[in-house]
Amino acid sequence: MCQESLIDYLETELNGKVKREDIEKFVKFGDLFLEHERVAVEKREKIEKGEIKGTRYEHEIPESIVENAETISKLLDEIKICDPAVGSGAFPIGMLHEIVKLKQLLSIYLGKYINTYDLKRYVIENSLYGVDIDSGAVEICKLRFWLSLIVDEEDFENIKPLPNLDYKVVCGDSLGRIEIDLYNQEAFNKLESLKEKHFNETNSLKRQELKKEIDDLI
Repeated sequence: MCQESLIDYLETELNGKVKREDIEKFVKFGDLFLEHERVAVEKREKIEKGEIKGTRYEHEIPESIVENAETISKLLDEIKICDPAVGSGAFPIGMLHEIVKLKQLLSIYLGKYINTYDLKRYVIENSLYGVDIDSGAVEICKLRFWLSLIVDEEDFENIKPLPNLDYKVVCGDSLGRIEIDLYNQEAFNKLESLKEKHFNETNSLKRQELKKEIDDLI
């Protein structure tokens, strides 16, 4: 389900630049070719520098993906995913792993290495949202997000504080809604700004101040 959602999203946003079958191969099998693609890029660079004459390593990922790597990477950065009945978080956690996997493959073509922890933190902060009417399910979902980050922490001497997920996964009725209009647009903009600050705030007093300001605004 996660892979099919990403395939449909990329096919729609790329608007014909890349064939669906190429996107499907990229999304479904990209992680299998990760090391092969890394070597293929290195060999191609050596050929361009004149260090070697040829190589048997060719891209297994379609050339259309390689040529549009920067565009695809940007689309993955901009994706927004909300599960309106998030439960324990199976769908957003699945999307997290799929997006990180694809971003790691694209980084080979773009020459921009990002460690897994930072990639996951970015995706959680910018792309994933969840709602559930069961408060217990919400807490389990938050725990799964935190655990998914901890397993990829590389610097055990300087472990980064975990992000605040109070407004990423929330308890509520997703069937209810508030329309954004001219009368509340400014309030919504302020709310998003405060939520971003709250996500990364490590000072407990400041975090409580931001939470109160957000709750009052809501």
